[in-house]
Amino acid sequence: MGWDHGYYSHSTYTSGFFRELAPSWLDFAGLIKGHCPPRGEEGQPFHYLELGCGMGFGLCLLAALHPEGVFLGIDFNPDHISHAEGLCRRLGLTNVRFLEADFLALAEDLSPLGPRPAFGGGFHYVAAHGIATWVSEPVQQALLAVASAALRPAGLFYCSYNTHPGWLGRTTFQKLYALERSRADPADPRAPLRRAIAGLKVLLGNDQQPSALRHAFPRLEDDLAGLDPEQFDYLCGEFANEGWQPLYVADMHQRCQAHKLHPLGTATLPEAFEQLLAPSLQGPIFAEVNPLVRQTMIDLATHKSFRRDVFVKGLDPLTLQDAELRIGALTLRPLQLPPAPAEGEEPFTFGTSFGQVQGDPAVYGPIAERLAAGACTVAELQEHSGQSAGELLMILALFLDAGWIGFDRARLANGGKLQSQAQRCNGVLMELIAGGRPYASLLLPEIGSAWPITLVDVLIYKAMADGLEDPMLSTCVLMGLEQMGVRLLASDKSPISDPEAQLTRLETLFSDFRDRRLPTLQRLGALPTPKPRRR
Repeated sequence: MGWDHGYYSHSTYTSGFFRELAPSWLDFAGLIKGHCPPRGEEGQPFHYLELGCGMGFGLCLLAALHPEGVFLGIDFNPDHISHAEGLCRRLGLTNVRFLEADFLALAEDLSPLGPRPAFGGGFHYVAAHGIATWVSEPVQQALLAVASAALRPAGLFYCSYNTHPGWLGRTTFQKLYALERSRADPADPRAPLRRAIAGLKVLLGNDQQPSALRHAFPRLEDDLAGLDPEQFDYLCGEFANEGWQPLYVADMHQRCQAHKLHPLGTATLPEAFEQLLAPSLQGPIFAEVNPLVRQTMIDLATHKSFRRDVFVKGLDPLTLQDAELRIGALTLRPLQLPPAPAEGEEPFTFGTSFGQVQGDPAVYGPIAERLAAGACTVAELQEHSGQSAGELLMILALFLDAGWIGFDRARLANGGKLQSQAQRCNGVLMELIAGGRPYASLLLPEIGSAWPITLVDVLIYKAMADGLEDPMLSTCVLMGLEQMGVRLLASDKSPISDPEAQLTRLETLFSDFRDRRLPTLQRLGALPTPKPRRR
């Protein structure tokens, strides 16, 4: 086996940002489980390590959003590190560095990471997004060993991974895809992907004549429909690794505990509140006191396929009074609360891995109204709403997960150079996106996170900045897409060929960007508010 230990290294991975990796998000995940976070308050200095940082895009954005932090990204693919360092230079960041290193080698010699915790060093946060079940077990064990050794006492380890039973159906595709790759022509690397998808669809049969496979895995057809051969790099990272092996939660937790990493909670915030489970499930699950069995029962009952677990190396439990003070002092900020519902629609509906959650408007409404009015502390929300601390935390977890609110960093953003740095970085990112880079996020300095952005959004913004209006704006955007070989997509992701339909679609996208998305970006410090034009 070569340097990649069976990991698919023939292409680079995608560039994404994941809000759950942000320090404030991880702190909140720890607080709601009664653990004292590694930072005393927002804005304190910290050290952050990402294991398997990929192309480095997410870590660069976190570094730009948190100048008080020092960031290190580790990856063994030199193409990933080369891209990460290039992006770091383009964004002008000085608080993040990247290291080409192998987990197996680091487990033997941690010196490249800097001083060990025993010598006053170590990291407040260590993150490993998605990679733990993509690598062989020896590499996985090395990853966990490095995470444990690198963490400071009471530090948080974020580890997301593919889980059973949700991945059982897709193991059929992974096996067929591996066999197709073994006999494929290297000149056409996408062919095995297409053949595996098409072959498995045939084996499912149809609704009129379903096969045994369809009966066994009724969701597999939808899973296959979500596999887009155009997302080749992502699918290779997801399915083409020789060590690929989703795990049941009990197996992962036992492996982590062997490295002194104690399961604390989850960065998928609604999952921290088991009372959101269907009432029919609560009795047997709540009666189970063994945490490994209990978490396994939850995953089985909800057909869980992905977990964002948070572990701690050394619990630092808060007293009830301290927890109340720490949580009450947190400040939340409106991100994009939903518009008023149409007639007949329920205003507070949340999709979670536990199922759909329906909030009582009499309870959720006053909380949403207070948040819409501007930033406020959790203590102020509790006084305004009259809800118990536990009920309010659950509601806020749903709001955060839905992307309605974020953690407030406006004091830090407006009081120093953070906002100007974020706007400068966003300008660079938009130029890179317009030039063909597959990035899809902009910095939101006032909440310490990022906002999704599309190529069409960027082209619209640039055309608006040049003073263009429809129909010239739409024509300019279409020309930009054509020059880059990108097709305009309908709301169902299908390409639009008809010129009139393209213009109609762009009018809709332009209105949405101008009226909803652009004001949000400007309000949260991502983009400068344009100065009035002189007549």
